[in-house]
Amino acid sequence: MATFKEYLVTDGYAKFSAARKLETEDSKNDPEDDPFRSRYKARETYGEIRTALKGYINDDAENVTLTRFLAVLDFYLGINFSDTEEIAAGEEHLMNSLQLLEDQRYDREVANVYQTVLNHLSILWSGRRNIDKSMKYLKQAESLYKKFKRDVGNDPHTVEEYFKPDESDQNDIAAISKTRSKHFEDTYTLTLFYIAQVYALTEKKEDSAKYCHVTLQRQLDSFTYKADEWALNAATLSQYYITVDMYHFARHCLASASLIFEEAASKEEDTDEDTKEQMAQKRADIDRCWSKYGLALLEASKDYLMKEVEDAREEVSPDDHNADVKDGASKFSLSDSEAGRSEEENDSSVILDIENCKTFPRFNLEVTNYEEKITDQFVRDFSEAREVFLSVQTRLNDAKRFYVVDGHCSDYIQIIQDISKAYKELAFFELDMDRQCKMHKRRVDMLNDTLTGLNPKYYLLVCRQIMYELAETYSTMVDLKLGIMEAEGRGPNPHSVKKINTLAQQSIAQYNAYLESLKDGKPDFPEEFHENDVRPALVAMFCLGRLYSKIISPEIPYRLALMMKSVECYKFVETYCDKHPDIKGRMVNELGISREMVVLLPLKMEKIRTGDL
Repeated sequence: MATFKEYLVTDGYAKFSAARKLETEDSKNDPEDDPFRSRYKARETYGEIRTALKGYINDDAENVTLTRFLAVLDFYLGINFSDTEEIAAGEEHLMNSLQLLEDQRYDREVANVYQTVLNHLSILWSGRRNIDKSMKYLKQAESLYKKFKRDVGNDPHTVEEYFKPDESDQNDIAAISKTRSKHFEDTYTLTLFYIAQVYALTEKKEDSAKYCHVTLQRQLDSFTYKADEWALNAATLSQYYITVDMYHFARHCLASASLIFEEAASKEEDTDEDTKEQMAQKRADIDRCWSKYGLALLEASKDYLMKEVEDAREEVSPDDHNADVKDGASKFSLSDSEAGRSEEENDSSVILDIENCKTFPRFNLEVTNYEEKITDQFVRDFSEAREVFLSVQTRLNDAKRFYVVDGHCSDYIQIIQDISKAYKELAFFELDMDRQCKMHKRRVDMLNDTLTGLNPKYYLLVCRQIMYELAETYSTMVDLKLGIMEAEGRGPNPHSVKKINTLAQQSIAQYNAYLESLKDGKPDFPEEFHENDVRPALVAMFCLGRLYSKIISPEIPYRLALMMKSVECYKFVETYCDKHPDIKGRMVNELGISREMVVLLPLKMEKIRTGDL
């Protein structure tokens, strides 16, 4: 009596190979009105093979091996149904595959197949937006890999080894083992990559970053990466490290991204126009990630120095202080022993306890040339801040070469806003108030030019952002001009007064334009602002109250009119908060000052009227 293996040799292998060709090659040429034609044909063939194999199921001596072949067929059928958007049927076949292999999952012939099925089930459930189930299968795959490595070995059979004649050279056992081991590791790398993505979907950013870092490291060490995609993923990972003040690792990820991207760019001349455009976009995105790093470092440095001023009463020795600064900027910088790790420690076969890792080793790349272009330490003065600023400016200008206003309007605007933010952060480190004003003037010019070219009908939210930033910038310039006048020790002069009043009116106009946009074309404000608008709106009204009081005028009636406007603004804040008590917790400082000014300003106005002030 013939065995199922004889059937495979005489008919099954050839049929299976033809079915795979239909799916992987012929399907690319299927017509638009029948996009799954080749996959349907492949499914029929898989079904024929499955039916034939089931006819041998009573061959007791071969039942275990036959079960594995049937499980592999179910796997391919599951993928086939999923690819034709028949998800329920796809799930059924994938689950059949798992159940057939359950008792053998740690066997050398099965582990990698089982691992692969688990990965695909996670993809299926992720597509259904069931993140918990997706993660359940991924964690099973992760656990399977670790247990097999610990208890069995490194080289389980691959799913591709089924359904094809065994033509390998059995004398070259080492080569076979190496191929299987690499496939096992690559499948596990995919598991880690999927886990990183699922964690990202659930807002578990730290866990996502850990798994992403290990994935990138494994891809790099095993040379299984697409250079441009690896580079963009590494640059994206840097953005997480920025949020937790790990600037050393953020910079290293960016430097690694730039190095690997150049590897891809060196082959760009041989690509088509679409690929060249995709490469240009990725280059611009990496530049923008670099700019975000610089902006965050400037802002963090500012916050650190401001805190230092607040803590100035505490005596801190210079040595301790310098250590604190270094600690704050690079919490997780590598020790000499870590930096000089051995090749063995870089081996992707080493099993890391990812969940409990606090940090990861640097990628095994020489990126000093890229890292030296920008610091990973807090900056302490204008000279150091300027170096970071120039790096940010260069990166953003480079990004603008791809993200032009025509065709990439939203991205272009974001870049302009980032350039504005760079000037804002740099101005903090400038001690000369007149030079600060010039920096803010540059912000005003670029923001005004951008706002003028936008249609609020299509870009309302962006227009509101720019109006608000313009209002804040003009207001900052008012305070600087008042500070310059006070520092000079002279009373108001016509030129200074005109400049201050003009800036104040420009700030008022932008705040009013922003507030007007919240009315949605109606004469009055809504009874209740949208959740995302309520604090910005009330702060804008509060700032208007302050700005009206900063306008300088010798005319008493005009001064009183301005003070009355201030009272109205403060009263608006007070009344809104009283009507909506839930907002009070978000307006503690502004509300307290508003209540005081509603009482004090009328008293001051009365004194002005009576000539007592």
